[in-house]
Order: sequence, then C-alpha cells, then structure tokens
Amino acid sequence: MLRPRIMNPVGELTSARKNATVEVVADGVAHFHGFCNVGLVWGGGAALVVDTSNPILGPQAAAALRDLGGAPVAYIVYTHGHVDHVGGAPAFLSLATTRGDPRPVVWAHELVPERFRRYRATWKWNNEVNRRQFQLPAGADAFPKDFVAPDQTYRDAAWLRLGSEPVELHHARGETDDATWVWLPQRATALVGDLSVQSLPNTGNPNKPRRYTREWAETLEAIAAHRPRILIPGHGAPLRGDLALEVLLETARALRFLHDAVLERLNAGLWPDEIVDAGIALPPDLAAKGFLQPIYGCTEFVVRDVLRAYAGWWGGDPAELMPAGRAAVARDVVEVAGREKLIEKVRALTDRSELRRALHLAMLLARAEPADAAMQELVAQVCDGLAERERSFIVRNFYRTAAAQARAAARAA
Repeated sequence: MLRPRIMNPVGELTSARKNATVEVVADGVAHFHGFCNVGLVWGGGAALVVDTSNPILGPQAAAALRDLGGAPVAYIVYTHGHVDHVGGAPAFLSLATTRGDPRPVVWAHELVPERFRRYRATWKWNNEVNRRQFQLPAGADAFPKDFVAPDQTYRDAAWLRLGSEPVELHHARGETDDATWVWLPQRATALVGDLSVQSLPNTGNPNKPRRYTREWAETLEAIAAHRPRILIPGHGAPLRGDLALEVLLETARALRFLHDAVLERLNAGLWPDEIVDAGIALPPDLAAKGFLQPIYGCTEFVVRDVLRAYAGWWGGDPAELMPAGRAAVARDVVEVAGREKLIEKVRALTDRSELRRALHLAMLLARAEPADAAMQELVAQVCDGLAERERSFIVRNFYRTAAAQARAAARAA
C-alpha cells in the first residue's frame, strides 16, 4: 500500500531536502524548489520568471536567478494570484533595482487584480483560514496585506518575446479562475503553476472559493496536446517526457471520472447529501498512482466541489433548509439520549476506529455544554485520532486546529 507523504512546515508538496534549492532541468531552464516553485528561463540576453514563491523564499529564488547567468528579468508571470505564488515578487523587483536593470514587466490574467481586491477586503478571514490550513503559529500573520499588481493583463491568450524567442500565455480555470500556463514552443516546455501539484488536485477546499474540476481536466488535456518535454509544476518535482504526459492525462482522467460520477448521480435524482454519504472512489488503476494520492486534495473534496458548482448549498435534509440553532438541537439530543450514554457511545466508536461518527456525537455533547471541559477534551481526542489517520494535510491540519480550539475552550471553562 502506498504510504502518505508527510508535509514539512514550509515545504507544501516538496521535500525538506530540496526546499530552497535550484535544479537546472535543461539548457536555460531551471526549477526553484520552494513552498511554491519558481520557473526560471533565460536566453537571448533576458530572463523570464514564472511565479515568485512567498515573501520568505522569494529572495532566495531571486538570488538563484542572479547566480544562474545574470540576465536581466524581462518578465514576471503569475500563474495565478495565490499568495504563495506572488508573494516573492518584491525580491525580483529589488534585484533589478540593485543591478540597475529595467523594471521587469509583471504579467497575469485579468482576474488577478480582482483577486487581490477580494483578498484585501477579506484579509482577516483569509489570514485565519491560512493559519489553520498550514498550522502556523497563533497570532501570526499568515496572509499578506499588499501585493505587486500586474503591469499587463490578458483575457484568453498573450504572446511575449524573450529576446527573439516566443513565449505563450494561456488562460485556464482549475484551482482558480485566474490561472495561466506558460508555453515555450521552441523548448517544448510548459510552466503550469498549480495546474499540476503531483497530488489529487485540490478542488473543493473547505474554506476557499469554488474550484473548477471539469475545466481543470480540460486544461490538462490541452497542455498534453502540446506534448511538453519538460513540465514545471507549482509544487513537486519537474516532470519530463512520457511521465509528464502521464501525469497530465491521468490527472485529467481522474477529475473527469469524479465530475461525471457526480453528474450521473444528480441526474438520477439523488440529493447532494445522498451522493456524499454513499461516497465516490477513483477506479483502482487511478487510485494506485503515486501522483494521485490524497496528499493535498482528496476525492471527498472534489465531489463537494462538483456539487457546489451544479447543485447549490443545500444537501436535501429538510431540517437543514432553515435550521434551528445547533446548540439548542444538541441540548435536545443530550436530554433525550442522556449524557453518559452518549459519552459511552463516543468511546465505543473510538475503540472501533469509527472516528467520524464519534466526532458527530462528541460535538453534540460539547455544543450542549460548551463550558464542560471534559466534553471539550473528548472532542479534542477524537480530532487527534482523525488527524493521525488522514492523508490530506489540509484535512489533518483542520482537525488539529479543531483539537487545539477544543482544548482552549476546556482551559477557559
């Protein structure tokens, strides 16, 4: 059985050994391994930077480019507006200023500035969500407040020149609606950002805007149609030749399978809750592939992303259409079932490793009596158990956050 790869604190989908190192993958093409990868391309007396990593690793990525030949950066391309891809931009601009080079022109899709506006409007929310998702210290600013805006934007496609060499920018929808993949036709090289992360794709993220499962599959197929010899992903190692094509096409097949399976069930008259409860699994041949393991995304989240796209927010339970307060319902259940009986059931389910069911009951007990430290600790223990066995680091980190919050409530009780 394939074992989950454990994420290190600063190396999302990369190894600690390679973090902040440079790998030259072809003449004039390098890959900076980081929290977010950076693609470095140079030739004809100029350089192209695709993504900039985060504010911490951005200066190291900029220094790597300086050491690789010193060509001035003509362009910086954002593959999308996520902060781990755009946060290092000031370091590259500073490098140009220090060397007396012209300021690089920053390119992005036309929706990236709107994303930045949304980030500024919801900064406190995004800061908290990212702190939880990546298990950053309490009180730490996990989300920047300022961004280097693009100088140039495009809608469907754009064509640049790196010296005399053509560079193509193509819009896509995948993890975001503002994605760009970069194609270097003379080098048969694609730099694709988070369209490839060497995990089951992260659609259906619990606290982020919707993603685009079907469109993601279509984009991967479009990239594969160019038959890239080199593929630089947003996270993970560079891919070459047949492996690059396999990752692109089989990831697309996995996304299409999950998308179509959800639609088939919706069209058969099932409610979203029924689809979630029954579960949808990848075919065994796809589930066995190392690059489709649920390290970042997972099938349950992809299913919810497709449901969110087509079926709205209501799952079909009439009690949840206009629900009563959860605390009041929890008190009713505890009153009828009995506190000790519920505790006994939580422990029995935990002993049988039925932790998801156990957490539902533990949460009822905690909601009914929020000041009961013992019940908060019970929630924390179940969340600890779930975190230990979950393969997606997003799921793991949210359970760990829930456990920490329950223990904080227990201390305050």
